[in-house]
Amino acid sequence: MPSHHLLNTFVIAGFSGIFLVVLAQKMRVSSIVVLLAGGYILGPEMLGWVHPRSLGEGLSTIVSLAVGLILFEGGLTLDAKGYRQSAGEISGLLTKGVLTTWLVSAVAIYWAFDFSVSFSLLAASLIIVTGPTVIGPLLQRVRVPKPLHQILYWEGVLIDPIGVFISLLCYEWILTEGSPNAYLNFVSRFLIGLVVGGGFGLFIDWLLHQGWIPDEKLNVFMLTVAMLDFAVADSLSSEAGLLSVTVTGFILGYKKSPKIDRVITYKVELKDYLVGLLFILLAADLEREKFIIYGFTMLGLVAFVMFVVRPLNILVSTTGSRLKKREKLFLGWIAPRGIVAASMASLFALHLDEKGFEHASFLQAFAYAVIGGTVVVQGFSAKWVAKLLGVWEKEPDGWMIVGSHQLSRTLGLYLQSKGLFVVLVDSNPREVKIAQREGLNAINDNAMTMEMDQYLDLNWVGHVFAVTENEELNRLICQRWNNLFGKVSLYYWASTLLNESHQPSSVLVGTPVWAHLPLKSILANSLHQRELIVCEDQLEETRDTLPSHHLLFIQNKSVFLERPSNHGAPTSILYLQPPKQELLGPTKPEWTVISSELSLERLYEDLLELAVIEYPMLDKPGLLKELIDREKEFSSLLGFEISLPHVYCHGISSSLMLVAKLESPVKTESGDLISLVFLVISPQDKPQEHLAQISKIAKFISSEEHRMALQAASDATELYLALSNS
Repeated sequence: MPSHHLLNTFVIAGFSGIFLVVLAQKMRVSSIVVLLAGGYILGPEMLGWVHPRSLGEGLSTIVSLAVGLILFEGGLTLDAKGYRQSAGEISGLLTKGVLTTWLVSAVAIYWAFDFSVSFSLLAASLIIVTGPTVIGPLLQRVRVPKPLHQILYWEGVLIDPIGVFISLLCYEWILTEGSPNAYLNFVSRFLIGLVVGGGFGLFIDWLLHQGWIPDEKLNVFMLTVAMLDFAVADSLSSEAGLLSVTVTGFILGYKKSPKIDRVITYKVELKDYLVGLLFILLAADLEREKFIIYGFTMLGLVAFVMFVVRPLNILVSTTGSRLKKREKLFLGWIAPRGIVAASMASLFALHLDEKGFEHASFLQAFAYAVIGGTVVVQGFSAKWVAKLLGVWEKEPDGWMIVGSHQLSRTLGLYLQSKGLFVVLVDSNPREVKIAQREGLNAINDNAMTMEMDQYLDLNWVGHVFAVTENEELNRLICQRWNNLFGKVSLYYWASTLLNESHQPSSVLVGTPVWAHLPLKSILANSLHQRELIVCEDQLEETRDTLPSHHLLFIQNKSVFLERPSNHGAPTSILYLQPPKQELLGPTKPEWTVISSELSLERLYEDLLELAVIEYPMLDKPGLLKELIDREKEFSSLLGFEISLPHVYCHGISSSLMLVAKLESPVKTESGDLISLVFLVISPQDKPQEHLAQISKIAKFISSEEHRMALQAASDATELYLALSNS
């Protein structure tokens, strides 16, 4: 074919694949169905825009490499914890289940079409696989209990390389006419795939831990390394690359290598492109006559695979399992085939046809018939069947908390202790690592850009709580996840409630909570506090006032971030009680103020007026004159725009400290700016106490964490809280 046919085929297939994937998502239907139909329409049988044969030998290379990258992404997203929860069922599906599907299907093919035993085994091996490209999207639409979810997903990822290896064994058995070399090649592929994949996985994990890969080059580096991994294993033994890249991805996902979440995000997007490209190319190569010649016998065989072989597979592989009967019935209904079955069938059909095998076209026709039948029937009926069998999960009640700081982790651990599912999301990798070490599910990603289909854990989220320090960001997060989740409870922290009459309706998404909570000061202080103490108490029906730092309420196993309206039901209240603190100085809440004064003289006068209220014997005019004179002679500025004026006086028995934060910094005569003032007044006869207090303040403000806490304070209450000592 001319070169422009090759270019047009590749470009049109790539664009059409992504376009149809997006279209299917908008239509809320299986993308596989749309891609199969679109590929056939674009192919030589109809429009003739896509000519897969124009790629020549490059077609098999593209297919093999693309499948390898898809399996690499599947390995990255495997949840080892999910495997441990259902290890018996998963291992049964990958051993007894595989053999049942393969051998029973081979007997049916042999009986229906009278093919040779070796050819029947080869054809049956092509439908062993299910695949993450079809299982993943289906599980996003059909919400089932987590054990069923994990079983289906793990089967989909791990069964692909197993099915490919069995298919290759059967293929070589046909080519070598039963020579022992077929077994030797199978064993060598398996060992090479494990060794090369394990080596690449450990090496990449080491590189990521060393921090040698710049963030901006991480995704392209991982893509090329996965391709190199595939090529090295495949050059040592044909088709060993598929197992190798799966093993590499699993190692990186299992070890939770640094920055691996970013790689997963990129690989998910790449997978969509590869699946779309492959299905367009492979479906375009289909010929209508290949299906017609096998007639109704083919349809009966597909029905047998769906309604007899799959249930038998589940019955055999889950013997002795703790799964309930209705859960087994659901697993027996769900086994859609995907891109791996299509690609292997097309490649084998192409190669055997070139070698003159009479029924080579059956492989492609049979595999695509099973793909179409399972995807259409099982895909569209899965939700109905799940509800009929009682395995459909009601509205999810898990919590996604945006922000992984200490307060979020404390809240997450408490909810988790009550049996609720919790996942934290934060773009700060350090905070995420801390959360994971504490036993929480935590995702290192940006809540404003991450997508639901990138993380399985989001399927169980029914409540979103944005609790970052940025109030506007919290509102935007609620807006975005309202569009993504649909029916979900949305909450966000805000220090003040919006005036709804002046806000557009698009902004009023979610419920603002915790306005009473000085979050910024708490987070700033938690950097140097030993711990945050959470207390639980029963909320009495008659109680009008609540603890000042109440966090949530639990009533009949339901969680509320606001006081529930049903006052008659038993209710537990969770509230924050900071550790007992040693205040920085002998001060009081009424002695800490936010001031709008524009001069130090007026500010000193206001502070002295507060002290005189409790100590009327103080000589206010004399103290004010002394403070002003000392300021002119020697500035009280310590640095960081913080001033420490101090005087002695009669009439008091211990030091006093008054603190003011200025709304606008005041400029001194020397041109320096002052935004925070600590005023110390000490007894005339206690110079040591006076010096100790000044030293204590100087040491306190030398800490960046303490200064941050003071700067974050927006009102007098927060300012007083920020004066706690570590």
